[in-house]
Amino acid sequence: MPKKKFKINDKFFEENHIDKECKFIYSFLYTKGFEKTVFHFNIGDIQQEYPITNVGFRKNLKILEQFKLLVYNEYKGGRYEIHIY
Repeated sequence: MPKKKFKINDKFFEENHIDKECKFIYSFLYTKGFEKTVFHFNIGDIQQEYPITNVGFRKNLKILEQFKLLVYNEYKGGRYEIHIY
């Protein structure tokens, strides 16, 4: 089985009206879920790297969902099921 190539949507990163925090979160989630389509994520994993609250994280996930880059579902406080496309 051939390995999946690391490919991120360049059009998303060229957008100037999207803040750097949202771009960082997408790249962090993409690397965390690399070679997976569905993975479970805890907010504490990103809080070790970047200071963010659960509300701010959810706001950025909504922005990423509008760009059709991922679909998320919060099933417990701070725990997410994420589908990356």
